[in-house]
Amino acid sequence: MLPSAAFAHASLIASSPADGALLARAPATLTLTFNEPVEPLTIRIVDQGGASESLAEIRRDGAQLVLTPPVLGDGAHVISWRVASADGHPVGGSVTFWVGRRDVDAPQAVRSNDALLRGAIWLARLAIYVGLFVGAGGAFFVAWMRAPFAPAMRVIGSSVELIALAALALSIGLQGLDALGLPLSSLPDAEVWAVGARGSFGLSAAIASAALLLALLSHRVGGIGGKAMSLGALAGVGLALAATGHAANASPRWLTAPAVFVHGAALAFWVGSLVPLALAMREPRQTAVDVLMRFSRVIPFAVAALLASGLLLAVVQLERVDALWTTNYGRVLAVKLVLVALLLAIALWNRLYLTPRIGQGSPASRHNMRRTIAAELVLVAAILGVVGLWRFTPPPRALMVAAQPFFTHIHTGRMMADVTLSPGRAGPVSIAIQLRTPDEEPLSAKGVSVTLSSPDNGIEPSITEARSLGDGQWQASMAVPIAGHWTLALDVLISDFDQVHAEAEIQIK
Repeated sequence: MLPSAAFAHASLIASSPADGALLARAPATLTLTFNEPVEPLTIRIVDQGGASESLAEIRRDGAQLVLTPPVLGDGAHVISWRVASADGHPVGGSVTFWVGRRDVDAPQAVRSNDALLRGAIWLARLAIYVGLFVGAGGAFFVAWMRAPFAPAMRVIGSSVELIALAALALSIGLQGLDALGLPLSSLPDAEVWAVGARGSFGLSAAIASAALLLALLSHRVGGIGGKAMSLGALAGVGLALAATGHAANASPRWLTAPAVFVHGAALAFWVGSLVPLALAMREPRQTAVDVLMRFSRVIPFAVAALLASGLLLAVVQLERVDALWTTNYGRVLAVKLVLVALLLAIALWNRLYLTPRIGQGSPASRHNMRRTIAAELVLVAAILGVVGLWRFTPPPRALMVAAQPFFTHIHTGRMMADVTLSPGRAGPVSIAIQLRTPDEEPLSAKGVSVTLSSPDNGIEPSITEARSLGDGQWQASMAVPIAGHWTLALDVLISDFDQVHAEAEIQIK
């Protein structure tokens, strides 16, 4: 049994005690080691009777959390933990160990899997995206493309921006619920809002709110002031997206964070242009042509920046082509790419066919342009809805994809053992053992102890008891904190008075 965990950027790679360990006496400290520094949200110890106690004494040491537990009695215990990774996403899991004896089942750590909460998070994110891209992007287009400021644009822009501001405020509470693993009914709790406002998510929400406020003000301020505010709003869209999330925190961050900024700002310009362009097509012919020509001269650069940054981020996130159809993240990306391809096709049709005819004064082409823009807006809404699903689907690079297992064969005069460690790399590993006699028959044993040690790295032996699966098969779970050479030892209890010891050198990647 490996430690159960929700996938996100941070991953638990080791714990002390190891998951499934049997200890002779209660530990004075507990440690959780992750692949990156994390922010502890809530950590509890649950005993075999189901009694739970929060751990308040938590010391951070790089990527390791050092915990001070209460006095632990004999029996089963579960460390139930939730932390925030560097990208702001909450991660949860548990580690089970026994003290003194293993004659009782471990308690189950209860986790929230509130579908209603996930739906609320998705809807809030969609409203925020619409406010940022349609609202802030539209404000920039109106100010800089000198589009006629129809009353309809003021109403549309202000409406989506105000809705997005409300969604941003709500998203703080929803983030707190998700971080703490609580249901929607806990939304009024003050701690929920305090936790939701922490870290990169709170920073991103603050920047996005500032961008929306600037966009709102730019609708009411003309001239240089309006342009400056709308430019600040567009930059705020990129900065808000670059402050948190999977892509912005991918390595190397000096490259991915600017790429997210460019991607977000370029998308906001393109999406924000659609509504005012459609409204411009209702203006007098020369006004419509002037706005369309100015837009046509600029949009190729925005689309080029959008595609280049998007390609870079996709390569970083996927790491391999088959992840496009073998992972949930890749499947979401594949759907997005299909929708984007349709959007680009319509945009190309508009540019190559309708735009020249509108310039020649064709009223029918202006009508057709409004219809194709409506189709573009439908596709944009679908794309933003699909992109919102990435909140729940970590990228392949963040998943601890199973490496090739490590196999070794141990042969003594009285016993043979085939030992497989999965995965064959540092972190939690599952150890499968097949015991056989020298005649290659299944070997019956009363117990098997597994020891891992790395004297070269100054790591003392870690011991766990394997459990029998029958027919000479045994299974154990341990944690290998670092890569390198390790010594694996098996102590096989044949009878109460007969024990066989065997060792092998193994290589962990």
